[in-house]
Amino acid sequence: MENLQTEQALLIWREGELIKDQWILQDTESEIIIGRAPDCIISIPVRWISRKHAVLYRQGGQFILEDAGSKNGVFVNGKRVVKPLPLTDGDVIQLAPGLELLYVDSEATAPLPGQRGLGLFVDRNERQVYIHSQILSPPLSNQQYQLLALLAEEPGKVYSRAEVVEAAWAGEDPTGVTDDAIDALIRRLRQRLGEVDPEHDFIVTVRGYGFRIDNSLV
Repeated sequence: MENLQTEQALLIWREGELIKDQWILQDTESEIIIGRAPDCIISIPVRWISRKHAVLYRQGGQFILEDAGSKNGVFVNGKRVVKPLPLTDGDVIQLAPGLELLYVDSEATAPLPGQRGLGLFVDRNERQVYIHSQILSPPLSNQQYQLLALLAEEPGKVYSRAEVVEAAWAGEDPTGVTDDAIDALIRRLRQRLGEVDPEHDFIVTVRGYGFRIDNSLV
């Protein structure tokens, strides 16, 4: 599995409960162009978006958003961006009607201070879970395993609650799965993984958006 740093900001393109795409905002001095053009760092092939619609850059520990001369404008939380705007966790960026990007600050995705890295591997052939090379025994329940296998597919990717339901409650009516049921499953899985390493929170909750696995090694 690829090791990813956890303290990274994200942009999430979401329609309802569906996460259509997401981008890790690299902490570099280069500008991050958002637009329809395929050579944009964040390329969104929607006709209502300008070829170069908006620009993000890092300044003083924050990401700053500017309109790049777009035709239809850039809005944050319903207000048009007319000058450089520092983003804060939870801001909703609107580039076109019905197209919104959610900004998730790096602090919202970071593990608690003092937590150390982990080595977690899901062996899909043997259907076993290893933590720091130690096999997790007894094995996870089928529901717990399906959830962890989903999160481990792409470390760093945020999976929505709808995707969690589809993986862990496969074949069931998703409308019958409550938020309490999802949270209970996440809690039980965290407890099982914590039997091997109680000091590390293996599953990161990205507030309001979903869950991802923290498989970084520090």
